[in-house]
Amino acid sequence: MTHLLSFPPSLSGRTLLRQAISINTELTLLLDPQCRVLFFNPAVQALLGDSAEILLGRELASWIHSDDQHALKSSYQRTPAANPAETLRVRVRQTNGEWLWVSASWVSFLNNPDVQATMVQFRPEPHHQDQHRQDQHRRALWEMTQVMNSTGHLSEVISALLTTGLQLLGASSGSLRLISADGRQLELSGQAGFANQGIQLMDDLPLMLRTPVTDVARSGEALFLDHQKFQTLYPDVYQRYGLSFQSAAALPLSIGERLIGVFALGFKEDHDFSAQEQTFFQMVASLCALALDCRCLSQELKREQDWSQAVNLNSSDIVTVFDDQGLIRYESGSIERILGYGATDLLGKSIYALIDPDHHARVQAALAQLSPGGDPVTVIFRCLHQGGHWIWLESIATDLRHQPHVSGVLANSRDVTAREEARTVQQDILDQLSLSERNFKRLADHSRDLVRQYALDGSVIYASPTAQDLLGYNSEDLLGPDPLHHVHEEDLPALEQAFQRRFTAAFEHEKFEYRLRRRDGTYVWVETVFKAVRDPETQAITAFVDTSRDIDQRKQAEQHLKVQLDRYHHLLDFTASLEQLCDPAALTAEALHKSLELTEYDYGYAFACSASGLTFEAQAGLNSAPISEFMDQLRLHAFTPLAEQAVRRGEAYFAVDEQAFLDPPEELPRPHWRSLCVLPILRQGTLMSLLVFGTSSRITTSQDTRQLLQNVAARLSHALERGHHIEQLNISREETLRALGLALEYRDYETKGHTDRVVLFTEHLGRALNFLPADQDALRWGAFLHDTGKVAIPDNILLKPGKLTPEEWTVIRRHPSIGYEMLHHIPSLPPATLEVVLYHQERWNGSGYPDGLQGHQIPLSARVFAVVDVYDALTSVRPYKRAWSHQEAAEQLRLEAGVLLDAAVVQTFLELFETDGSLKSSSPGEVPYDYS
Repeated sequence: MTHLLSFPPSLSGRTLLRQAISINTELTLLLDPQCRVLFFNPAVQALLGDSAEILLGRELASWIHSDDQHALKSSYQRTPAANPAETLRVRVRQTNGEWLWVSASWVSFLNNPDVQATMVQFRPEPHHQDQHRQDQHRRALWEMTQVMNSTGHLSEVISALLTTGLQLLGASSGSLRLISADGRQLELSGQAGFANQGIQLMDDLPLMLRTPVTDVARSGEALFLDHQKFQTLYPDVYQRYGLSFQSAAALPLSIGERLIGVFALGFKEDHDFSAQEQTFFQMVASLCALALDCRCLSQELKREQDWSQAVNLNSSDIVTVFDDQGLIRYESGSIERILGYGATDLLGKSIYALIDPDHHARVQAALAQLSPGGDPVTVIFRCLHQGGHWIWLESIATDLRHQPHVSGVLANSRDVTAREEARTVQQDILDQLSLSERNFKRLADHSRDLVRQYALDGSVIYASPTAQDLLGYNSEDLLGPDPLHHVHEEDLPALEQAFQRRFTAAFEHEKFEYRLRRRDGTYVWVETVFKAVRDPETQAITAFVDTSRDIDQRKQAEQHLKVQLDRYHHLLDFTASLEQLCDPAALTAEALHKSLELTEYDYGYAFACSASGLTFEAQAGLNSAPISEFMDQLRLHAFTPLAEQAVRRGEAYFAVDEQAFLDPPEELPRPHWRSLCVLPILRQGTLMSLLVFGTSSRITTSQDTRQLLQNVAARLSHALERGHHIEQLNISREETLRALGLALEYRDYETKGHTDRVVLFTEHLGRALNFLPADQDALRWGAFLHDTGKVAIPDNILLKPGKLTPEEWTVIRRHPSIGYEMLHHIPSLPPATLEVVLYHQERWNGSGYPDGLQGHQIPLSARVFAVVDVYDALTSVRPYKRAWSHQEAAEQLRLEAGVLLDAAVVQTFLELFETDGSLKSSSPGEVPYDYS
């Protein structure tokens, strides 16, 4: 067991040595300036046994042989401070009374104020190491103590420890890692020798890794690795560093039970760590740990001192310490900012020298209440500023006269001038507030708006008499804990959310529109603005006031306007949707649905009108009016003259349940169609359809609804007329294009019927290839116009019965380009049509004309028409050949597929003949053309 004398807490250096000595296996003692024993390590305890206790506090000479005492004292007195003394051989008494020769050496730390002691070591002569090793260890201890006495920064201490440690321990490289703040990894704090060997260390090592340093950090035990252990236990680490060092040591840096880091050493040669070396290494590590811990504590203390000084200087309070006579012993730096005096200007002066004489008594009375260990007292007084004006201070005084480090009264004083000056006018403000409250009540009582006041919890504590006029309630009826009791349930969530943020600044800038329930159960729209009532001094909210104004008429107008706008937008949407539709039945159905959305009617039916009568087309809405019954009535009865007249003029006809619209009259009241509207739809003055709307209950059709339905009828009529015109234009265009194609065909009588056949085949093939309708139109028009360019070919070439010369073929091959030049200026022809005209003679392998395109460079429309054109040429009679059968032509197409023609298009074309037998039977000249 280690025995210690009691030391003051400030002797951290002596404590450091004491801990280092404790782990030393040699006989080591610590002596005071009078050479008395302050401390001895376990080795001395083991040597002397129980008799070691008598050494504490006694001179070392009592343990030394009398013949050696004089030489020991002389050497001790000659030892320079912080330097190892010469070695001296003396005899010490053992437990059995025998004398043991030992070599004695010491290091003096008497000049170090943190130590003021001398460390002496005794080594038994028979078992000591060679003199060089002893000198080396003593030198190491001396070097380490020099580092410990250093006043440099932590990083400088770490660098010095590494440099010294490597030199004295014979290592080639070393690193020092400290435990991170979270205790999960080792952070690299310093390294030496690795850069020379080209080694880059990791900055941080997680403790979960298996490395020598992390294993030491987890276990807290030192680790010594010769070459074999290094290679066996840590093959991965050895593979990385084995070329740089052959053995290693990892030493825990501990302060008691607390691990602060790991000191790692690398040796170039295989090092055999003896037990004595291991002990010495661990002692060096302990000294390093203590030095680092002391430096960390020193830096932390310095930071706290700087922090305390900055806080003291910038504190909003003046800190004063004065003694029993009231004389000032300390003033904080903040006094200069508050009172204009320097921190030392008032030292030694009485605290009453600056206090307003009128306030001396109150200060004295407050200080008289102080007692050791008692509660602090607070006093407010005026103090003279250096500039000559008065400053109000609020001081909290605490009796610390019993505290030896203070021995006085501690006062924290704060500038409360603004508060005290505000307090002097507080009564005036309260009087004004009282007057304001009386005026407020007077105004609220006579206001046309409803005024209510709320407590902080939201309960209503006042309501103006306007409650009777606005809601039919007495003012008292609105008081109570629920401020939202009369709010409409649909508006309640928004008001609840608003009340939850009533303490925010934004709440006072919001306007709330909602409905309040009247006594008769009806609701009235109000607009409410809230205002917070604040304390004039603290500005804290004390209540809320709201003003609610009747906006019922405005909301009704807004609702009416909204309905009108909605109808207008729906009408615009309806107009836009009509532009997208072409089919008359689809147009009528769309009008039927939109009309029900925009009016009060429940259901509606659409009927097509013709010379043979009415035909049902569509229905919408609630199906509560049997259509068969209604159709029977329309077939058996005519409209009344008024209804007939309105329908012929294209005007809507409206009838209620007591009003007949058929002649002879239907049974009244009608079980269905209680309120009815007949809306005629005309096209160029001809009745095309009827839209009939009805309800299951009687309604009054508003003028807005009447006008809206008339607008619907006008828009639908316009859409039908537009569609009719477009249809006529399309037919005219088809006729024109076909006529142009036939004109070209009649010029070359040998190809009679070619145009209609290729158009028919092209339409079928386009549908089979899933062409869109617009693309099918373009493909068909291309079939009409594909040989337009032949009009520019001279008759002697175009109609030549014999074989064409190369020059004549050159002219013929120009007809696609000529056709394109003739047609591409026509804006109504789509690009796909022009592609058929220009490229229908191109071939898959690039052998076609005019541009020699190949493969997918040829537009799809041209590839499709090329297959049809070749097929018709094969199956048609020419002066130079007979008409081929379908099987012969199909076989030829298969041969040309993938060579001259698109194989996929050929396959689809031939599959058409398998599924549509009518195509096989279509012989040249027998293909009718349908313009629809």
